[in-house]
Amino acid sequence: MKKIWLLTVFAFISCEKEEFIEELPSRLKPDVSMIQQTCCDWDASNFNPEWNGHNVNQLYFTGSDLCNDSLCIYPNY
Repeated sequence: MKKIWLLTVFAFISCEKEEFIEELPSRLKPDVSMIQQTCCDWDASNFNPEWNGHNVNQLYFTGSDLCNDSLCIYPNY
């Protein structure tokens, strides 16, 4: 009985995933191809140590123009 119940639950879960996974229309996707800078603040929630093949820590310490902290997003604690 447990096997049938588990199979039923699994079937509903797998169907539900397919229903909600769909591509966003292109008009809703922001064009980020022009952004040539990244957030270099370690406290930001969108900090990524690697960006376009660059080490962001190295960019920060060398004062690179690729760092732009106005792009940083900070968590609300």
